[in-house]
Amino acid sequence: MSGVLGFIGFGEVAYHMSKGLKGAGWGEIVGFDAALANGGAYADTIRSRAAEAGAVLCGSLADMLARADVVIAAVQAKFAPQAARDAAPLMRAGQFYVDVTTAKPASKRDMEATFATRGIRCVDGAMLGPLPVNGHRVPILASGAAAAEWAAIMTPYGMKIEVMEGHAGAASAIKLVRSVFMKGLEALFVETFLFARRSGAEDIVLSSLAETLNVPFENTAQRMITADLVHAERRAFEVEESIGQMRDIGIEPIMAEATVRRLKKSAALGTREELGGVAPKTLADVYGIWQEKKYC
Repeated sequence: MSGVLGFIGFGEVAYHMSKGLKGAGWGEIVGFDAALANGGAYADTIRSRAAEAGAVLCGSLADMLARADVVIAAVQAKFAPQAARDAAPLMRAGQFYVDVTTAKPASKRDMEATFATRGIRCVDGAMLGPLPVNGHRVPILASGAAAAEWAAIMTPYGMKIEVMEGHAGAASAIKLVRSVFMKGLEALFVETFLFARRSGAEDIVLSSLAETLNVPFENTAQRMITADLVHAERRAFEVEESIGQMRDIGIEPIMAEATVRRLKKSAALGTREELGGVAPKTLADVYGIWQEKKYC
């Protein structure tokens, strides 16, 4: 029996998960969002999405928590610790509290300790894909003592949950590493295509990048990371030239300047000369060099 699923915060996460789980046969879903009290367009969106997803919105956090068996906290990460503190005294032993926010691992560990004293099963859930694309089937990495129990409840409804060893916070630590790349890639796309559009070259740049990157991701990652140890100095100069052009046409080179900083730090290792200009063959070789050089 699935029981009642409750959401703290009814934004994109709750909407897409509720809609998918309802379609997969889940029963009652309830939610609470503090933003409802503010009224306005965002509150209207919450109500319409809840109705579309088949979820019932509660008038208070206490009401929602009294009805739910499994609670998923899906607020903005900066509000996650307070949401847990607000929920803990209102919950009963045996309930699940699953935090799927991007709060830092230390915050997740604190939550787990707080809930454990009340007999509440705390789970750290880290979503590793785009929710609007995957819906409730988005890959989730879960940690914490109750992670396997939560996964056993949710996977029959199509959720893709991989349980890993470790306390709450272990899954989020991996998510935050991934976020540096994914959110950095988003920012890089934005800056690149601001530059391309202002230069009148957006179509050819898009086509060229697609052709370059249209290979297995692992191959691209290995090629770029290994080459960094011998080509970083040259590439830093090239990006500096790009920065000059960006400034000439009114684009602030935020990501480009950060790229130069990282490339120059790589160049300072002196590995181009040591390796004779030949890139290492494997990522393991690179990791060994980073460790030897104390690269940070």
